[in-house]
Amino acid sequence: MENFEGKVVVVNGGTSGIGAETVKQFAARGARVHFTGRREEKGREVEKEADGYAHFHQVDNTDPDQISSFFEKLLKEESQIDVLFNNSGVLSIGSGPLARVKEEDWHTLIATNQTSVFLYMKHTLQAMQKQKSGAIINNAAILGNDKVNPMLPAYSGTKAAIVAMTKSTALRFARQGIRVNCISPGPTKTALSIKAYGSEEALEKSSKESPRGYYAHPEEIANTVRFLASDAASYIIGTELVVDGGYSLK
Repeated sequence: MENFEGKVVVVNGGTSGIGAETVKQFAARGARVHFTGRREEKGREVEKEADGYAHFHQVDNTDPDQISSFFEKLLKEESQIDVLFNNSGVLSIGSGPLARVKEEDWHTLIATNQTSVFLYMKHTLQAMQKQKSGAIINNAAILGNDKVNPMLPAYSGTKAAIVAMTKSTALRFARQGIRVNCISPGPTKTALSIKAYGSEEALEKSSKESPRGYYAHPEEIANTVRFLASDAASYIIGTELVVDGGYSLK
């Protein structure tokens, strides 16, 4: 089991699904985890499950001022940031062909899936440059690069942007001891995916057609995030790591 004792980890969007599981895994390995989200009740639940090693911060990631305020307070409390996992995202809004996507939904998609990732990276990199170390993992999506869905052009566009931003940033900061990578998960059994599929039954039915016969559990994706944050991944820089159980092969 990796040891993250003494490390400071930030998780953007950690109140449910992949984010919550990632928070708990880092906390279980000794890290001090600061995670954000909008829903205080969910955040407090994750805090309790992390046995005091995780701290919830209520942040609306569509509001740049709230993100700036979070980092200002965080860096008064912590002298470093060792790991950032950019996980916040929305899927159900803005679905359908582009002609049906409302402009307000497009702006919400961009703000949550893309702009918040940029802002968390921007603030985190300022800290990591001073310490000359750190690992950033961004959550893209299999639909952003390796698999096409004709009903999700807006969502896919935001996730493809994450892949490009990851690679460019990785190249810029590699010599400063900062590793930047992204993951592209396939379908994962989370509340967000269940909502996108319409019901848990619909998700389960679809999962039976995947190569291994079922979709990912959140802990499987969190395992990959934890690996990329660890010293075992020291030579992995600027990579999009597909984590989809073979989903994109079909």
